[in-house]
Amino acid sequence: MRSLKYRNIIMLPYDFTPSSQDIICGKGKDCYDHIGNKLFRHIVSFHIDEFIAAKDNKSRKSKIVSNILFKLQRHLGRNNGFVSRDRKSGNWCQLCTADAKEKIGYELRRAVANRKKKAEKTKMLALEAQKFRQLYKMQQEIFAELKAKSDMEMEIEEDEERDEIGDPIQYIMGEENESLDINDTDILFMLGI
Repeated sequence: MRSLKYRNIIMLPYDFTPSSQDIICGKGKDCYDHIGNKLFRHIVSFHIDEFIAAKDNKSRKSKIVSNILFKLQRHLGRNNGFVSRDRKSGNWCQLCTADAKEKIGYELRRAVANRKKKAEKTKMLALEAQKFRQLYKMQQEIFAELKAKSDMEMEIEEDEERDEIGDPIQYIMGEENESLDINDTDILFMLGI
């Protein structure tokens, strides 16, 4: 904003205190959290898409800013509601229409930048989620492959054990083909039934 001494301002009474309908121009949490400033940001938020659509068309953007100022004036029922504290005297003053429009334009640009940041962050999070899903899928494939290898190794070990034992009936009967007296319960026991 331009320096206070060069602006066309309206000094407000010495005992003036900003109401909930005033928009305080300044920095800091007190200004940001003021009810009038919250209402201002809310009204501006309805015009962000329109402002983005205007792109480089300055006359359209100027009309949007003027429209917001008109809505604020209609809502407030007075000049414009933008107030600022004079740094030297500490008194409150009302901003001129040009400075109020400058403040509205600034807020629109800030809101557009915030929306773009949010969109970029959402896009980045979506990409991260996609990478995570791909890694998870690869991990599942690796685990399935390891399980298949493990199952094959267990089968190979079982086959090797069978090869060491040889034919189970031959093993039971002995190497000399001796006839052993085995009844049905012995066979069921050996089979684990």
